[in-house]
Amino acid sequence: MNILVTGAAGFIGSHLSERLAELGHVVRGVDCLTDTYSRELKALNVRQIQERGVTFLPLDLADDELADALAGIEVIFHLAAQPGISAATPLGTFVRNNVVATSRLLDAARRCRTLRGLVNVSTSAVYGANATCDETAQPAPASAYGVTKLAAEQLVLSNALDEGVSAWSLRLSSVIGPRERPEKLYTRLIGCILED
Repeated sequence: MNILVTGAAGFIGSHLSERLAELGHVVRGVDCLTDTYSRELKALNVRQIQERGVTFLPLDLADDELADALAGIEVIFHLAAQPGISAATPLGTFVRNNVVATSRLLDAARRCRTLRGLVNVSTSAVYGANATCDETAQPAPASAYGVTKLAAEQLVLSNALDEGVSAWSLRLSSVIGPRERPEKLYTRLIGCILED
């Protein structure tokens, strides 16, 4: 299957890209390599996915032409986003990277005749400050991140209904592991332990 993974240089996107390639799929990874954290870490992730056979395209979903990236694609895993719940990140950055980027990806996907499905990776932050509920709870985002990720979910849902393309949004919660962003709790905690 021909698969596009957005956010392929990130923590989860790089692991997903590698795994899909290991399963025999033809994987195209896209990422704009924002400066959310060290570009060197993202470049390392890109090298690792390329070593597994993933084709990497440095594209910004909010600005760049996407038709070539989607040519022949059957499934999209959309992980690209402005992460975090920090008040230091301006609202406009969350809107651009979570809502506008998703909208432009969906616009390009509408013209992709080979597309069979789209998996949008969202967040438990759409539930708000107490994100310990199950998926039947009503969303009540308490951050710009949660608000814009919920908006992206709604864009994916409305596009699926309008276009008849299968689409799902997954609300991940507290994912941890190798390549996790440096500012996350476990990365910082392990760093503190190693540095005494």
